[in-house]
Amino acid sequence: MSRKTLTSGTASLALLAAGLAFTGAVGAAEPLEVVVVEAAREATVGQTSTGVPIKEITIRSKVSYADLDLTSATGALNLENRIRETATSSCKEIKVDYPAAGSTEANCIKNAVDGAMVEARKAIEAKRSAAAKK
Repeated sequence: MSRKTLTSGTASLALLAAGLAFTGAVGAAEPLEVVVVEAAREATVGQTSTGVPIKEITIRSKVSYADLDLTSATGALNLENRIRETATSSCKEIKVDYPAAGSTEANCIKNAVDGAMVEARKAIEAKRSAAAKK
């Protein structure tokens, strides 16, 4: 490889790194308007090399509310419906891929929805509080 090609390649890499750093900084400044839905259940999925069982299956999904007006009852209800749909889909996927005795899809859905709604209620309250201050 010639010296000119190496220098050109180094300059290109430097520009790419600078661009990625700038993009990351811009993206980091904007808060994500998502709620994480975590569908989980305990199941033995394997074991370590020392024989310790590996237990737990989790699917984490992000539900966006960027397009919803959380200050309205309709917007808040739409977010809850999205959370419920995502939890149902994720729990069905876990049940199909990793069936386990004693684990119910209904419990998985309830736990996933309950966990995500804690985060959703905080987002709703923050949006309503910000709107009230305007």
